[in-house]
Amino acid sequence: MEAPQKLQVILLGATGSGKSASGNIILNKKVFKSYASTQSVTLSYQTASATVNGMEVTVVDTPGWHCTKISEDEVASQIKTAILSLNGPYAFLLVFPIGSFTAKEMLMIPKLHKVLGEQFMNHTSILFTHSDNLESKSFKQFLEEETGPLRSIILSCGNRVFTWNNKDSSSVKKSLNKVLQALKVTQIKSDDEMDCANINNQDEKMRIRKPEQGQHPSDKVTGPSNAQKKRPKKDNTDPQDKTTQQVRVVVLGKTGSGKTSTIQTLLGKDAKTKSSKSPVYTISRPGVNLMLIDSPGIKDETEVNDSISQSLSHATPGLHVIMIVIKVGEITAETFKMIDHIHTCLDKSRAHTLIVFSGKDDLEDKDIEGFIKENTELDGLLKMYDKRYHALNNKDIEDQTQVNQLLEKISDIYHKNKGQFIKEHGKRQEKAEKLQKSENQDNSEGIWI
Repeated sequence: MEAPQKLQVILLGATGSGKSASGNIILNKKVFKSYASTQSVTLSYQTASATVNGMEVTVVDTPGWHCTKISEDEVASQIKTAILSLNGPYAFLLVFPIGSFTAKEMLMIPKLHKVLGEQFMNHTSILFTHSDNLESKSFKQFLEEETGPLRSIILSCGNRVFTWNNKDSSSVKKSLNKVLQALKVTQIKSDDEMDCANINNQDEKMRIRKPEQGQHPSDKVTGPSNAQKKRPKKDNTDPQDKTTQQVRVVVLGKTGSGKTSTIQTLLGKDAKTKSSKSPVYTISRPGVNLMLIDSPGIKDETEVNDSISQSLSHATPGLHVIMIVIKVGEITAETFKMIDHIHTCLDKSRAHTLIVFSGKDDLEDKDIEGFIKENTELDGLLKMYDKRYHALNNKDIEDQTQVNQLLEKISDIYHKNKGQFIKEHGKRQEKAEKLQKSENQDNSEGIWI
């Protein structure tokens, strides 16, 4: 007789999200404390198992973030201890209540990145509880209308989102199997690794693995000395020990293209300048950790190489995205030559490139799609980038929708390339680092919002 499939699920969420109740629903029995309360109910991780739809399911309930009775450090410690208690693959189920997505929930995501590492969303599905709050609106409509930070979170987990009403068994029945299957396919396999950053000591790292046969569960934690003995994987992903994912973007464009104005639009009117000398700007807000590197304006194609070299000196250890800014109404033969030279200098970088049209307001009654169709050469160019482009009105700095859409497109490029650097960047790194030293610039200076 074939052994039943196994699934291990770790529940994550803020206090009051319906996390514990969802654990009870998955197991079809009341094992986790769940009741209406103004204070946190779950203070330490709890584990329970049951056979669900022919599958052996283990659910781990963890304390909610922003717990009123224990510190965030203790919440983080409980989550890490819960992970170490498991033997074999596991997945995360992040629980949000519909209609109650606030700053509290947004701030939880970077905190989870600190505990679980940059890649944890690859193994995460999202469950929205209290679907009855949608009233006459469908769940699909709810998702389509969401354009803020929650949208970025949904994209980062590959759109694995589900909903049910914790008090309606028919609602649960429709979604339960889909939730279980999504969790099954996104489990962290035995040969995968998740970084758990120690919140109290950012220099300490833990590698979480499935123990080998005969190995004690405590051996799943590998200290830095043991990790160094392992053969490093040769890949092009970011080697920095980061607690949150930072996407590094270089902004290139001709002189007068609206390149710097585009950066200012992304930063917003409330940005505070730390140093006027630095071309490095940082956007740090819930769900967004972006480094924007302004480059010297390019007068003609002969200046492309110098502009790239200067800007890349600030992108150590690697660059993720190229944003080429073109001004609407000023697209000439020189524009196409400039773009061609950029990809000559940075070979195989097209998959990392986004074309941004500034001066969207100059189109007046025409939309950007119509403008592109009228220019066959421009249309052909954009097809080479799989139509990755965005139009901005830099005069309307209050329009956050256009900003959020651009940030989503940058995030999409990062995730589609699996966080890998632009390969040719590495060949220029030694020269770029020398240039950086000569300028005596500090990468951390810039604008923070």
